[in-house]
Amino acid sequence: MKATVVKNTRISDKFGYLELKCPEIAKEKNAGRFFMISPHSDSVYITDTLLKRPFAICDITSEETFTCLYMITGRGTKILSEALPGNNFLVTGPIGNFFRFEKDTSVALIAGGIGLAPMINSARKLREMGIKVTLYYGGRSKSDILMYDFLQTICDELFITTDDGSLGIHGNVLVPLKENIQNYKKIYACGPNRMLQAVTDLCSQNNIPIDVSLDEQMGCGVGACLGCIITINENNEKVKKRCCVEGPIFDGTKVDWDSLIR
Repeated sequence: MKATVVKNTRISDKFGYLELKCPEIAKEKNAGRFFMISPHSDSVYITDTLLKRPFAICDITSEETFTCLYMITGRGTKILSEALPGNNFLVTGPIGNFFRFEKDTSVALIAGGIGLAPMINSARKLREMGIKVTLYYGGRSKSDILMYDFLQTICDELFITTDDGSLGIHGNVLVPLKENIQNYKKIYACGPNRMLQAVTDLCSQNNIPIDVSLDEQMGCGVGACLGCIITINENNEKVKKRCCVEGPIFDGTKVDWDSLIR
């Protein structure tokens, strides 16, 4: 199906977000799902970006529009960063499972870098349910902290951390999280795998359940190419799962982090 660019906003030299018009995706009611997009518009024929790229559904802005965050890392995202209003892209979605929030509970959202994307929609859903929105968001430096002013408008409590201390708390998200971990009944996290592993270890030590959203390379988004296989520990056995179909969200305590982090 088709998605039309409404707005393309550059946040920095390597980050930005697209607002796309696609009612089929904008009607998604849950947080954490993603979509696949062909990284070239219908006005340009390019053969070296044949495969679609996965992006989290970041924010639902109307009944017909939604946003996605991008980080320029290669040719595909460079093309998306240059998209103009009115350009059309082929998309598939919504895809994957989603975060399951429970009413009347205390939770925390954890994000690292571009892993912020699914947490914006998650914050929206939590607020709709009357649940306090607490976000721990970390980056290497101030330039990796995206949409800071906007985050203050959708969060009840916001902890910002940077490795170099250029913004917020000096250190990673574990620094403030360790002090408050017992305040939460469940954790939801998305970001670099090493961060997710560290947060999962902390949750395990404190008997706090955690769901993690994994960002593995995907070629098709429908489970056919087997390019996004991860290993899950189930019933004392190592089981292979497709991140695009059975994920992208998994119980963090069941992920075989040793096989995922190389």
